[in-house]
Amino acid sequence: MKRKLKFVALFLCFCTVPAAFAQERCSFQTMVGTYAMYERGSSLAIDPTQQLYLPYFVGAVAPFANVGLVTFKPNGIGDGYYWIYLGVINGGFASIPVHVTITEMNPDCTGKFTYLANLPGGLSATVEERMILFNNGDEFRTIPTSIQNGIGTLAWIGTGHRISKSANPANFCGPQTAHGTYVMTVENIIQDQPTKAIADTVLIREQISMTGHYTGKMYEKYADHQPVETWVVGKVTVNPDCSFTSALQIPDYYVNLVGKGVFFNQGKEFYMLIPGDPTLPMDQQWLMFSLASGKKMY
Repeated sequence: MKRKLKFVALFLCFCTVPAAFAQERCSFQTMVGTYAMYERGSSLAIDPTQQLYLPYFVGAVAPFANVGLVTFKPNGIGDGYYWIYLGVINGGFASIPVHVTITEMNPDCTGKFTYLANLPGGLSATVEERMILFNNGDEFRTIPTSIQNGIGTLAWIGTGHRISKSANPANFCGPQTAHGTYVMTVENIIQDQPTKAIADTVLIREQISMTGHYTGKMYEKYADHQPVETWVVGKVTVNPDCSFTSALQIPDYYVNLVGKGVFFNQGKEFYMLIPGDPTLPMDQQWLMFSLASGKKMY
């Protein structure tokens, strides 16, 4: 009887190990679909006068973030677009197209992809990123491994959330996607004076109707100023590919902002940039960096 039990245990051991490894095997097919993309980091100005780009304001560190959508096909090619902030380099409201090529995909779900990062003003850099897929390719994380003709001190962590497993772009989002009550967090860097930038954080609870209109309560901590509690109104317009535009108004402060972002997780979460108006001179762009994320309460 003991020999039989040992044999059964040994048999189970040999059978379950290959199955565990099989779940980790990745290929181009693992990454097919449309992803909500989000990258965040910063760059250090060791000597701004020797940098190819000059995105630095006031201090030596320039924040960086982008939000976008990319659809990957079974051949490892991805196409999409993004919005970007890099210090004072502001991509504005227009989406910037991007073409991504997966150059390495390993069975252990690690790999690499490359793309040409187009920036405002005709600037561009060739970027390579190391990626790690998990959750059967529904999510991934990235880190840059090479930046050619760009800012060498720039570093970030990238995040991807799969919206759809189709090789075609998502085409099923609409007003119903944003319907509900959300908590939104916003991180800002604001030009307080011509030579002074300060940090600002905002927390908003907002209720979005089926028409996209919303009302909410905003809580703000603005540098050393007294905390603010006020109300906000706005409208969210959701596109079929799950991207959206958010028009936010803070009536008590006569503030009107426009955000561009992407819903994922069946509308339960989103990433958003608030670009400001890049057509204004730098001395008039009081909002120098703004990044938001949201999660549905119910």
